[in-house]
Amino acid sequence: MARCGEGSAAPMVLLGSAGVCSKGLQRKGPCERRRLKATVSEQLSQDLLRLLREEFHTDVTFSVGCTLFKAHKAVLLARVPDFYFHTIGQTSNSLTNQEPIAVENVEALEFRTFLQIIYSSNRNIKNYEEEILRKKIMEIGISQKQLDISFPKCENSSDCSLQKHEIPEDISDRDDDFISNDNYDLEPASELGEDLLKLYVKPCCPDIDIFVDGKRFKAHRAILSARSSYFAAMLSGCWAESSQEYVTLQGISHVELNVMMHFIYGGTLDIPDKTNVGQILNMADMYGLEGLKEVAIYILRRDYCNFFQKPVPRTLTSILECLIIAHSVGVESLFADCMKWIVKHFTRFWSERSFANIPPEIQKSCLNMLIQSLVSIT
Repeated sequence: MARCGEGSAAPMVLLGSAGVCSKGLQRKGPCERRRLKATVSEQLSQDLLRLLREEFHTDVTFSVGCTLFKAHKAVLLARVPDFYFHTIGQTSNSLTNQEPIAVENVEALEFRTFLQIIYSSNRNIKNYEEEILRKKIMEIGISQKQLDISFPKCENSSDCSLQKHEIPEDISDRDDDFISNDNYDLEPASELGEDLLKLYVKPCCPDIDIFVDGKRFKAHRAILSARSSYFAAMLSGCWAESSQEYVTLQGISHVELNVMMHFIYGGTLDIPDKTNVGQILNMADMYGLEGLKEVAIYILRRDYCNFFQKPVPRTLTSILECLIIAHSVGVESLFADCMKWIVKHFTRFWSERSFANIPPEIQKSCLNMLIQSLVSIT
C-alpha cells in the first residue's frame, strides 16, 4: 500500500481567502503567468518525449519498412484521433503489443518525426496528421466512401476527433463508481495538455485504478510514470503495485488527488478555489511534481503575497501564512522572499496579532534578519 504525505501537515490555507488587486499586481501578474505557462508547458513536452524515447508501458507497435516504433494508444487517440482510427481501428483492444501495425508509403525517419511531434508539440498538430493520412491512405487509392465502410462508427472527421472532453462511446470506460472531474475549469499549459486532459476527464484506455478515500480514479501507467517520479518508482520498480491493476494512496484526499491528476495530464496552471494550497504544495513535493510545486508557489505569491508589492492591510496576515507554509514544506526561495518583505516592512508587522501567533522559531528568524539588516546599514 502506497503512503504519501505522512508526518506534519501543511498549514490550512484555502484559496479564495486572500487576494488584493493593485496596479503593481496587474503589471506583474500577466508576466509571471506567462513565465509559469512556458515552464509547465516545456516540462510536459519533455516528459512525454521521454516517455516515447524510453518506451515506458507501450501498448502498440508500428512497422515502417524494417523499423519498429513503439507507442501508446491513449496518447495517439488524444492527439491524432483520425490517424488512430485509420491505423489501429476501433477494434484495437484485440491487438497486442507484439503484433506490429504496418504503416506504408511513409519513410521511417518521417514517421519518427511524426511521433515526436505527437508527443511533444505544444501546438495543434492537425496538419501533420492530415499529411501522414494522405500518404498512408489516399495515395493507395482508398476513397472516403471506402473509409466510411471500413469504419462504420466514424462517419465523418468530427466523429473521429476527440472534441473537448468528448471520447467516443465505444472506447470510453464509463462507470458510475469513479471520479475524474469535479467540473474544474483549469487552464491547461498547452494544446498538448488540453489533448491529454481529455484522457482523464472522460477516461479512455485506462490501465490502472487509483483509490483514495474509497473513491476510484482511472488513469494510465505510462502518463503517471512519465510525469511523477513517485509513480515511476511505484509502477516500474520492485513495488508490489507494479504488477497490480490498482493502487491505494493514503495521506491525501480525493480532492487533492483530483487536482494532482489534472496537473499530471494537462499541466494545469490553477488550483480550484477553497483548496488547501499548502497541502497541494506538500503533495507535489511528495510525488516529485516540480511543475505542480511551481504552480502552488505562483498562487501563493499572487494570492497571498500580492507579488510582494506595497503592503495593504490584508496582505500582512496572508504573507505570514505564506511564510509558515514555505517553512513547513521547505521552499527556501519563497521563505526568503517573505522574510525580506517582512523585514522591509517590519514596523507594520510588529503590532499585528498574527505576527505574535507564528511559531517562535520563525519569529526569531525574522528578528535575526532585522538585526542583520540594521547592522549592514550602520
